[in-house]
Amino acid sequence: MEKNRTIPPASTAADIDLNKLSIILKQNWIWLLLIFIAINSVAYLFIRYTKNLYESESVLKLDVKTDATELGIKTMVEDQNMNMLAGEIEIIRSKLFLNRVLDSTNIEVSFYSIGRVLNDELFGNPPIQLHYTVKHPSIYNEPVYFDEDGPSSFVLRFHNSGREIKGRYNEKISLDNIELIIHKNEAFRRGDEIGYFFTINSRDKLLDYLLSNLSAEPINYNANTLRVSFKDYNPFKTQAILNKIDTVYLQYSNEQKNLANTQKIEWLVKELGQIEKKMESFENYFEDFTLQNKTSDLGEDLKKTIITISRIDSQRYELSRKIIEINQLLDNIQTSTFFINGSQRQMLPDFINKNLDELQRLVVEQEKVKMSYSEITFAFRQKQKEIENIKDKAFKQLTDLKSDFLRKLQELNQRKIKLEYEFAGMPDKNTQFTKNQRYYKLYEEFYLTLMKSKSEFEIAQAGSTPDFKILSPATFPTKPISPGNFIIAGIGFVASLVTIIFLFGILYLANNKITNLLEIERVSDVPVLGVVPASRHVQSQGLHVVEHPKSMVSEAIRTLRTNLEFFNVSSTKKVIAVSSTVSGEGKSFIAMNLGGVIALSKKKVILLDLDMRKPKTHQPASPEDKTKGISTILIRKNTWQECIVQTALEQFDYIPAGPHPPNPSELLLNGEFAALLEELKKNYDFIILDTPPVGLVTDGIMAMKRADISIYIFRANYSKKDFLLNLKRIVTINKFSNITSLLNALPPTSEKNYGYGYYEDPSQSSRIKSIFKR
Repeated sequence: MEKNRTIPPASTAADIDLNKLSIILKQNWIWLLLIFIAINSVAYLFIRYTKNLYESESVLKLDVKTDATELGIKTMVEDQNMNMLAGEIEIIRSKLFLNRVLDSTNIEVSFYSIGRVLNDELFGNPPIQLHYTVKHPSIYNEPVYFDEDGPSSFVLRFHNSGREIKGRYNEKISLDNIELIIHKNEAFRRGDEIGYFFTINSRDKLLDYLLSNLSAEPINYNANTLRVSFKDYNPFKTQAILNKIDTVYLQYSNEQKNLANTQKIEWLVKELGQIEKKMESFENYFEDFTLQNKTSDLGEDLKKTIITISRIDSQRYELSRKIIEINQLLDNIQTSTFFINGSQRQMLPDFINKNLDELQRLVVEQEKVKMSYSEITFAFRQKQKEIENIKDKAFKQLTDLKSDFLRKLQELNQRKIKLEYEFAGMPDKNTQFTKNQRYYKLYEEFYLTLMKSKSEFEIAQAGSTPDFKILSPATFPTKPISPGNFIIAGIGFVASLVTIIFLFGILYLANNKITNLLEIERVSDVPVLGVVPASRHVQSQGLHVVEHPKSMVSEAIRTLRTNLEFFNVSSTKKVIAVSSTVSGEGKSFIAMNLGGVIALSKKKVILLDLDMRKPKTHQPASPEDKTKGISTILIRKNTWQECIVQTALEQFDYIPAGPHPPNPSELLLNGEFAALLEELKKNYDFIILDTPPVGLVTDGIMAMKRADISIYIFRANYSKKDFLLNLKRIVTINKFSNITSLLNALPPTSEKNYGYGYYEDPSQSSRIKSIFKR
């Protein structure tokens, strides 16, 4: 069979089918609109019910001014500018610093107004002033609702227990977990808020609040500039807290910058005190040593001790000699020998020498008297008595002198023993004394060094001061940083569009239905006979081409009749098979109305309903006897003349399917079907076969093999794209060369593409639209 028309070139799979998009849009526009409204409503509600967040910021310049070198002293302070910004940021965000901020900031109690939409914090001007003493930590972070009960009374309601307490202003209220006194703020002016509540914040909560809302970041590393910001829902609170942070930070940094030097100075003072104690102990040792040894030079004392011992030995010898001489004198006195030599006279004192001389004189005189007088004479006895008296006196004096010499000799001996003992211990004392002197000198040098270092650190501390400046104080935020109303609205708008496009794309990709003629031409190699548009009248009973001759559908079917003339068939009688993949694609409608159009051209046409498995709801004419039909003809129960049903057209006859047989496929395979066609060809110009769906049963394939030309029906937005592959497979397996395709029920969006719109009778909606256009 020759193809007499040009098939448009196949497009790529990546091409977007605008017709399909428009169909999907028409089918789902309400859902897409609802998605657009829902997402933008969510954005609006987020903006409406989200509190405005404000941010205040300040700029600090961090420098350390060092003037210690001006005094000519080496700087002992570490380089304060090294990693300064990173260190200062950590200090600002440290809990130690934030605790000092809390100590100087009055944010322990937060007051809120209950609004109709959102709650707002009343910072700086609350309705009441609160003085409290917490007894139990369960009161922390729990809202306590406050309502006025009169000009001088109020009611408190605790959220955690639901308990209500009535009280009066300026009077103490004592509860299990708190004692409080509430003062009324006369300067407060009530607005349209519903009520009020306050919370007593715990220390941990306040620290977390500061940490989560405080940020610090460097601006310029070379200039040592730092940006500090704080966020809160109340702009006044934001600025107040940031101002307090900057103020406390300047004080805190001044303390911390000199903390290293202060600690070093404290260590030096402590170390100097310990060294002073050690030096004092050494000084006491030297003092005691000097007092004990009567010297501070043991070497010289050692020499003196040797000389002293030698002198004592000389004195001992001299005393011993004198004692011997005295003993000799005493013996001489006892023996009445009164001779005294010169050495003896020198050692004796003058009074003894005088007595001894007197004794010698008396003895000489006695001797003279003895020569003149008798021993018994008075003169002799008188001399004898005088001699005895002088002799006793001299003996006693010599004895006393000897005793004195012996005493002195004993003292010299004891002194010598002592000096000899001290002399033996002097080298050890000298060694210990020298060692202590050496330690004392070391401690003295170390003490002087530490004193010098202490002075240098004190001068460095006095000369090194943090020169931190607030280049820009805390700003008052006039515009919130979040939520960004325009940004969120834009995000909602874009998100709705993206969601719609995404959903639209999913619907587009998920739609595997045939939507236009190009899809058939692209996939299938079968020529396209034509297109039948969709119409609101196709559901009516009877022949559409007769009831609505001016409709788009009727014109399209007439075009199909004309296009069939271009398919040359060898036989003079034409057998036309109309089939589809599944039921519902409009196969029977096309077969019936195509037969009607051909009959209107003065051709004799007969329509055979070969779908013996499923009865038709749309028929060209209602048979009087439903027990007759194709099934009874093929089993030779009835003749075909007995089963013919006359339609509204004179040249158009119809044979129904008849009763449902158990073996429809076998009936089409036997020779009776072929014989039936040959008989009908003798009496009719065209035989139209309404076959069963070829995608479900094989009956249709058998009928198509008997036909001169087969029309394969696809229904727009109903038939799946897989049906095109099914047609291609049928053509390949059965080697059909006389098959063509038709697109049925194409939506009105594509009517203008095929030129059928001007035949359709205007609908009521179209007439209404035309009225509005006018």
